[in-house]
Amino acid sequence: MRARDVAFIRKLCTLGLPPRSLVLSLLPALRELVPAHSAGVFWVDEAGQMSSLYAERMLPTDVMAAYHERHYASQRDGFAAAFKQRATAADPVSSHSFSRSEQATDYFREVLEPLDSYHVLYAVLRDEQRAFAQLSLYRGKRDKPFGAADADTLRGLLRYLATGLAETDRGTAQSDESVVVEEQLGLVTRDGAVIAASEAWKKLVRLGALTRVAPKDASRERVAIEDFLRELSGDAASSARAEIVRHTAWGKFTIRAYRLHDERGQRADPVGLLIRREEPKSLSWVRGAGNSELSPQQREVALLLARGRTNPEIAQALGLSLNTAGYHVKQVYAKLEVNDRDAVSERLLGLAQAPPGPPARGAP
Repeated sequence: MRARDVAFIRKLCTLGLPPRSLVLSLLPALRELVPAHSAGVFWVDEAGQMSSLYAERMLPTDVMAAYHERHYASQRDGFAAAFKQRATAADPVSSHSFSRSEQATDYFREVLEPLDSYHVLYAVLRDEQRAFAQLSLYRGKRDKPFGAADADTLRGLLRYLATGLAETDRGTAQSDESVVVEEQLGLVTRDGAVIAASEAWKKLVRLGALTRVAPKDASRERVAIEDFLRELSGDAASSARAEIVRHTAWGKFTIRAYRLHDERGQRADPVGLLIRREEPKSLSWVRGAGNSELSPQQREVALLLARGRTNPEIAQALGLSLNTAGYHVKQVYAKLEVNDRDAVSERLLGLAQAPPGPPARGAP
């Protein structure tokens, strides 16, 4: 299973997608190999200052603003100083478990404890010029600390992760046909105030409203999000339904605002906001193949079939004989329970939507 997971991560990282579009699928795959309850990526500029981030457990905007004001640049807890220290170390992977005295600090209580981040495994990612990002995996109070085996596993993945998450010029994923992979519904007032919404909805709104997420922008995030919601809910108040499509660094978002009615058919104050996140179809195909029972070579064949490749084209792409390629195609059909190549794409898309397992805890 470990070899399959490594192959899956390698494939994700070589799709050539923008890193922030990729990271939402990459981090859960990484946590299959290195058990953790969540993970995050922190991109930095030439000075080591955090320029953007994505975390599976995100600090609320007001807490992130407080972190930036009180702790981000402090001598003891400053991010840039800590990042530079890790970036200049001989080993790009390190871990830390917070002691009782550290847990008593304001920094831990305000920033890490709410995220249940008692143990952290760090990795510095490099391109040809410099260290450009920090990857962090987190375990909670009830979990075991990260060990040597976890560090070895992560160390072996760094070249793939650096390829996938480097901020090189790859264009955008918008030209790739996309599919809906996540949707959440929330209720707001006609002036944009949130009435009822899940944390998942709030996170999607945040990613859909903002061009980037970073501590230095946190004080302005709340205003930007409120303006975004106010615009949507105001549009819905003047029509039965309003819809906008936004392309951000995190992908494509479609937001629909619905004017609601009470039981008498009268217009009610709340506005329903349905937000959908879409990802490139090529990414969904890879996730679907990773969730299948196909062998590594059969997954490659399935992905080529999903792209509409013929048997001769598959043989040429994979360096196989035509007969061998045809054999693998038949095996893919059998394992995916489909009868032709046109059905392979839909089958992989369906497998990509398989619900994830329970959050990984500490390594046994």
